[in-house]
Amino acid sequence: MNLVEARWKIDKIDSELKKLFAERMEVSKEIAMIKAETGDNIYKPDREKEVIEKLTAYVNPDIKEEYTAFIRKILEISRDYQLKKINELKAENQ
Repeated sequence: MNLVEARWKIDKIDSELKKLFAERMEVSKEIAMIKAETGDNIYKPDREKEVIEKLTAYVNPDIKEEYTAFIRKILEISRDYQLKKINELKAENQ
């Protein structure tokens, strides 16, 4: 494989990641609306720990640290997005 081919593969993967990220954020928005209705906390450390442990359980040790950081960042972004959506909903209802 040469550099052009490798970059083409990365571009294809990034396109898939973009679709999956958008889908995940849509579900995060739905979760935010449910949490707004129920008064549930956005941050659930036990749930996040469980998710991280499950997702990193069988990852290649060579990339496990990086993958764990990736998952933590996604969870952080999802929490921030949920908070933003809940705050927008509160502002609309005032």
